[in-house]
Amino acid sequence: MIRLRLAALALPVALATAACDAPPAPAGAAPDASAATSAASPEPPASSAAPPVTPPASAPAAPEDAGALAAADAGGATAGRDAGALAANDAGQQPPKDAGGATAALDAGGAGATGGGSASTGAPAAPATGATGAGATPPVPPAEAGSAEAIAAEVDTIFVGKKTYFARFKQEHTQKISGAVKKQSGTISVEKPDKISFRYDPPSQNRIVSDGVSLKVYVAEDRQMFVTPVQNSEYPGALSFLMGHGLRPSFTFTFNEKAKFEGGPVLVGKPRAPTPHYDLVMFYIDKALLAKKDPGVVRRVLIVDAQGNRNRFDFENASQPASIEPAEFQFTAPPGTDVKQN
Repeated sequence: MIRLRLAALALPVALATAACDAPPAPAGAAPDASAATSAASPEPPASSAAPPVTPPASAPAAPEDAGALAAADAGGATAGRDAGALAANDAGQQPPKDAGGATAALDAGGAGATGGGSASTGAPAAPATGATGAGATPPVPPAEAGSAEAIAAEVDTIFVGKKTYFARFKQEHTQKISGAVKKQSGTISVEKPDKISFRYDPPSQNRIVSDGVSLKVYVAEDRQMFVTPVQNSEYPGALSFLMGHGLRPSFTFTFNEKAKFEGGPVLVGKPRAPTPHYDLVMFYIDKALLAKKDPGVVRRVLIVDAQGNRNRFDFENASQPASIEPAEFQFTAPPGTDVKQN
């Protein structure tokens, strides 16, 4: 239970940080035809506070994953752990309890609940951000026409060089061993460089915030907050496209031929640089929005870690606002909160 809760928060944290460096995924994708366990789509809670900007409506939700897709395509691997927990683990701290998906955060980052040693109490899952590994990634070769790499390159033209990203999200984190599923929803705001904010829908009071210097994961249920220097955090490439760093520098791509996603191709990304946070990441691409260069092009992101945990993000109403209120990336924990510094 503790791990599930942490994973739920971890995913958002991972996303948030990853948002600074990684991509989101569609909601409602059709079931995959592969034979592995079905991937759950975690819904991170959105904050009760109204988002600083009103994003334009995005593409319709994608059909649900069969969950088998990830496993089948990954050679049996299941979706990655929540990103929220990941951030905490990377920070050299135990992930917080399930404050809206803390375990998910860990799971999404890959180091979360199951990775990185000990699982912490149920803090909200924080999405992993930015950088993947120590920066020893090999040069990116030209993409062949019609290949999965070429599709990823097209997606990069929509995000690379852009400063902001905003969307609503639904998160679903599924633990491989227990089968426990954590769902949340909320909003995500990203501003380059390294600023990210996850607001969960009520009744959750959890928050994941990075001001570009420190990453904070607040687990309301446990009255705990984990603070990690951004430079010391592991930012998985899973959300790198959000922050304009691009998909291709982080992954090598192939098509998932078994996925049944009506919106368009499903890209299977394997990290170019080894990372303990996830084994693979699948990106569900909306072909029509790709042609329009719409920021809602990545409708779903499914993260699968080495333990088979699956963390799914479905994005809606995505936009790239001209600006985001600076206050969105600031957070002060309530009095009496146990603050753990890395």
